[in-house]
Amino acid sequence: MLQPKRVISPLRPNIDPLIQQWLKHRQELLIQYSQACAAHHSDLESLEVFCQTLMDYLSNGHFKIFEKLAECYKVYQPHSSGLDANLLEKISKTTDIALDFNDKYTNPKSLESLSEDLSCLGVSLANRMDWEDILIRDYLQLSSVE
Repeated sequence: MLQPKRVISPLRPNIDPLIQQWLKHRQELLIQYSQACAAHHSDLESLEVFCQTLMDYLSNGHFKIFEKLAECYKVYQPHSSGLDANLLEKISKTTDIALDFNDKYTNPKSLESLSEDLSCLGVSLANRMDWEDILIRDYLQLSSVE
């Protein structure tokens, strides 16, 4: 059976490269996270690089990607409420966890709870990335019209 032809939105050429770049930043973040987990507690340089990469990833998500995705909803579903508010709320909570981690370990007074904090952050980031993937999937479906 023939499938209906999907037409790609004219906004996609502007947004897709941003998403691809952001996903590359995500890969960098995961590499830095792994290195921070594997580093000895005395390796403050790995921790510092990870914290900076984490902040860059979060800001790109909030101030570039999510804004662009919201613009797509305004164009293609003007009567909808936009991005999934439930997902955004969950993502926002992970942002708070990441910001707390960054505040604690940018100039750490103690590394005593670093392993536990990295573990908690890792779970939070995994959930966040799952929810971000849902937003991206929804965008891809929204921006491909039949």
